[in-house]
Amino acid sequence: MTSGIIFILYFKPHRGVSQPSLYLATALIAAILFVGVFERIGGYSVQRLRALTWQVSRILLVWSITLSILLLTAFVGRISGDYSRGWVLLWLLTSPLALIAARHVEHATFVRRLGHASLARNIVIVGAGEDGQRVLGRLDKAGDGSFTVRGIFDDRRSPRSGRFDDTRLLGTTDDLLRLARRERIDQIVVALPLSAVDRLTAIFEKLTAIPADLCLSVDGIAERLPVRGIGDLAGAPVLEIVDRPLKHGHGLCKWVEDKLLAVLVLAFVGPLLAVIAMLIKLDSRGPVLFSQQRFGFNNNVIRVLKFRTMYEDSCDYSGAQRTVQRDPRVTRVGRILRSLSLDELPQLINVLRGDMSLVGPRPHAVAMKAGDRLYHQAVSSYPHRHRVKPGITGWAQVNGLRGEVDTLDKARRRVEYDLFYIAHWSLWLDLKILLMTVGILIARTDAY
Repeated sequence: MTSGIIFILYFKPHRGVSQPSLYLATALIAAILFVGVFERIGGYSVQRLRALTWQVSRILLVWSITLSILLLTAFVGRISGDYSRGWVLLWLLTSPLALIAARHVEHATFVRRLGHASLARNIVIVGAGEDGQRVLGRLDKAGDGSFTVRGIFDDRRSPRSGRFDDTRLLGTTDDLLRLARRERIDQIVVALPLSAVDRLTAIFEKLTAIPADLCLSVDGIAERLPVRGIGDLAGAPVLEIVDRPLKHGHGLCKWVEDKLLAVLVLAFVGPLLAVIAMLIKLDSRGPVLFSQQRFGFNNNVIRVLKFRTMYEDSCDYSGAQRTVQRDPRVTRVGRILRSLSLDELPQLINVLRGDMSLVGPRPHAVAMKAGDRLYHQAVSSYPHRHRVKPGITGWAQVNGLRGEVDTLDKARRRVEYDLFYIAHWSLWLDLKILLMTVGILIARTDAY
């Protein structure tokens, strides 16, 4: 419709257009592409229609994809010269604005009518045990008018069992079949233990006669394991628990990022490294570099390089003794280097060698302790952070978790941030962490 209005307004005051059907066909193709892609990403579901911010961002994204396809087609077909550039520019700019305005109106109308019976999904639960109670509790807690729990059904429980009130426990699955013939049922959630295979099979065979979405709750498993979805292995369906980090092309992107930025940074700070090395030699006896065994990728031990910041006879090669403020083992130059985190710069060599990344969970010494226990023994999920290469800086460090780890709470929080980074990795997140690291180094906080 937008293209038609623009066509009339643009060409009406001037001379007529020779091929009006070309503009009509372009508008129809764009509409089909847009609607098809938007439907493909679930943009017309009730959940997505309620999320206005999601709608606006995806409209812009899908419109960009649609335009890219049209422009490529016009270029390959050599028909771009047949269009009026003025009409094209107006159409490109006004169409997404019109779509966004329409979504605002639809969203306001949708929110007002959300609790209406014509929009709310009717949901029933099969299973009155602990699994059913758990699902019901979640639905009640998340109740927002987009769905209505019509009741609970269970072949092994009487309506007056006392576990649910009488208005919610409505009978057996036979009663559910009769209800579905009288009323609209949109979704059936079977909440039974996965060990009850025979019972589940019989229930599913019976309930497939109802024209409704039928699903099996795995909430009990999801409370204990981080289920990500359903996968396929040689035709066999499998529950996906954890994805391998940086798979497909992500690993290559990370590798290129590490090598390219490490070379650029080394070239930039090369003179600074030479000056630091000279100051360390003038300040105290001993080597310029210090290496320490630390946990690396896949829990393998690597040797991490640093500028030496302690007196040679006080260097802690095991990492068992924590560094504290005004630590007498730290040299004068070392105190400055540690406060600015310049002692970490040699780890760029580790990045080039492939032992580390620029961004990732910080590598900890094998004998490092959290409180009075070894770090990897104190936090049960600690080994999970080694599913990627360790980094010179990380998500935990830019969120205030630098410095001494003297309590179990601090240790657990660091691991939580590391696992968040692994689960949500992207190049943009890496760049964000690098920029935040620069700001922290300028502030000179929590490093000693």
